[in-house]
Amino acid sequence: MSEFWYTPQTMRALKGETHRSFEMFSLTHLFWFAVLAVGLIWVFAVYRKYTPEKKKKAYIILTALLLIDEVAKYIMTVATNQWLWQFLPLHLCSIQIFVCLWHTVRPCTLNKEILYALCIPGAVLALVSPSWMPLPLANFMHLHSATVHVMLLIYPFMILADGFKPNIKNLWKVLAFLFAVGIPVYGINMLLKTNFLFLMRTDNNPILNLVASIFGKFYLVGLAVLLSLVCFLVYLPWVFVKKK
Repeated sequence: MSEFWYTPQTMRALKGETHRSFEMFSLTHLFWFAVLAVGLIWVFAVYRKYTPEKKKKAYIILTALLLIDEVAKYIMTVATNQWLWQFLPLHLCSIQIFVCLWHTVRPCTLNKEILYALCIPGAVLALVSPSWMPLPLANFMHLHSATVHVMLLIYPFMILADGFKPNIKNLWKVLAFLFAVGIPVYGINMLLKTNFLFLMRTDNNPILNLVASIFGKFYLVGLAVLLSLVCFLVYLPWVFVKKK
């Protein structure tokens, strides 16, 4: 099988757990930030001038691309006998794909708040510290992971470009949504021995390693504190905007 079809797990099994095809902030890594920059320029220079009908079409197209990208991952991993339970759409960014679908079908304040408070920091973290570093640019899973996270960042910025202003009073609803999702996901992790939402272990993520070192056996408490803090920080600028 060509390396183009390898998953990160397959690549590590063949070349070692520490294998990396690119480093953080290498040309390969920076390429995706350049793609993101082009996308955000399009959002604020072109998209925001669209008519409401054309904006609706843009949401539909982007949501369709996200779903196709995600389904293609399932087809590829099953077809190449690389399927693992951890490929289920229960990581935070995968869940956000369905929140995007929810917003495209029926936009409301809650799904806009969720996409702003959870999708933006989650996708940023994934792009800054990518889990697909074992894979070269010419690899299906590399292209899948990078494009999904770029699109997941562009989508909520489209909402902001439409004039949406996040309200910190709705933060509790976002956290309630995350808690409601986290309970069944924790049960699934116990059943399938997976690590969705990083509820079971840090997987050597440097930020989560710090949380684990501070909170020890109360890692889940530390994770809840971290998520609450991140959500609060992304709302903070809007508090000052509202005051002005």
